[in-house]
Amino acid sequence: MAIAFGLIIAIILIKYRPVYEVTVSGQKIGYVKSEAEIEERIQSEIIEMEGKNIDFVSLDDMPSYELKLVSRTQETNEEEIMVALVEKATIMYKYYAVILNNETQAFVDNIEEAEQAVNQIKANHQGDTIQLDLQITENYTENIEEIGIETVQVAQAQVEQKVSALIEEDEKSRMPKINGVLIAATPVQGKITSRYGSVSSVRSGAHTGTDIACAKGTDIHVVSSGTVTFAQRDGSYGNLIKVDHGNGVETWYAHCDKLYAKVGQTVEAGDVIAAVGSTGNSTGPHLHLEIRVNGQTINPQKYLYN
Repeated sequence: MAIAFGLIIAIILIKYRPVYEVTVSGQKIGYVKSEAEIEERIQSEIIEMEGKNIDFVSLDDMPSYELKLVSRTQETNEEEIMVALVEKATIMYKYYAVILNNETQAFVDNIEEAEQAVNQIKANHQGDTIQLDLQITENYTENIEEIGIETVQVAQAQVEQKVSALIEEDEKSRMPKINGVLIAATPVQGKITSRYGSVSSVRSGAHTGTDIACAKGTDIHVVSSGTVTFAQRDGSYGNLIKVDHGNGVETWYAHCDKLYAKVGQTVEAGDVIAAVGSTGNSTGPHLHLEIRVNGQTINPQKYLYN
């Protein structure tokens, strides 16, 4: 009896072999030779998976195993099972957001370099008047490819560009305005030789502008964007350029040596429109600057050279 039973077992083992059937969420995904070995691989290759920005990996549906006798022609498929388990795993990635004044500027993946970059930006703008609230926040995602990770160098450049824009905006907010027209540039640098409203024997009435003495040929910059409406000689003004800035605001630049801008030309604040001279009723090279609002002169030194 025992011999017969042994023969039966031997015949079974010749035709069949024991393996473990692997099931996940009630679905059979294959066979493995060793439950212990596959569990060890799951732990080391999935749960403890290492990679850039991987924070942790979880496998919510762990496989179950059932010992089976299968035909010796049935192959095990450990590699396919591992691939299937990786696809079912939740891989959580860590990344960092660089935030300036509550607005996200970039996403990076290296906290140490990001902190160095932020500290450098703060140091670069320590003396600026604008408020810089620079922060780095820690974030998580299951799909790092959708985030748009930048290198820290690119992120730093983006933040610096934004900071420059904020500084420019802040400077503009501090610049004077006339009827909503921003006075954004100084025409020339020089010494004030005659102020608005002053009376002199060389004039028939009170001075209608501000005179700034500087070398002949010095570039004259338009104070604000606008359109050139006059560019030619005009009696005692000598060579004169008039620029209309809208809202009834007009600027005049007199006694020029050369006129560069043309009538109808659109100019931007800071553009060079002429050169300092001494044409017309002038005792030496200087710029006579007038500001007019609705045709009436006003004191330029309320807005410039004060």
